[in-house]
Amino acid sequence: MLRIRLHLFLFTVMILVAGCTHQGRITPPPNLLAHQTALQTIAHWELNGKLGIRTAEDSGSATLKWIQTQQEYRIQLSGPFGQKSMLITGTPSKVILEEAGKKPLTANTAEALIKKAVGWTLPVTQLAFWVRGIPSPREKITRLRTNELGLIDELEQGGWVIHYSSYRQWDIQGKQLTLPQKVIAQYRDVRLILAVRNWQMGADQ
Repeated sequence: MLRIRLHLFLFTVMILVAGCTHQGRITPPPNLLAHQTALQTIAHWELNGKLGIRTAEDSGSATLKWIQTQQEYRIQLSGPFGQKSMLITGTPSKVILEEAGKKPLTANTAEALIKKAVGWTLPVTQLAFWVRGIPSPREKITRLRTNELGLIDELEQGGWVIHYSSYRQWDIQGKQLTLPQKVIAQYRDVRLILAVRNWQMGADQ
């Protein structure tokens, strides 16, 4: 009887510990951590693709060219909602948004500039990680589901739900890296759909 009670006690403790782990900070699995480590060693990357945007009031698409070097970036959006090209350049201390025929806008974050200029939300800081298929280290992971490769299938951070519908292998510096080809991110009534045409990665340029 004592042994049975001991087993029941240990079983109860295991359930409580599992419950606490589930409710606490979610730790990415080993395959995802290895993928994240491999990408963090690459100082410079460039993404070319198409960004679709849907809100409660409107929808549209833009050609996207994103160049990132360490913490500095250059994002070119061509034709969002039928508007002229938009160029966003950012450093850790300053972000500038430029549109043809308009005075440049400056702010501390790209999110604030885009919201002011076009009225919709683009989480640039987090997207720099999400587009590469890794969680943002600045946001708590509230949900994480991986696919058969151990890479992200669905992720929830900061109220955004990010779904990776497809990945593709890319030859990066002679190595095969599996990177997202299509990413869907949603926050309330804002839905972003990113289709990647090409990835380039390399040493700091």
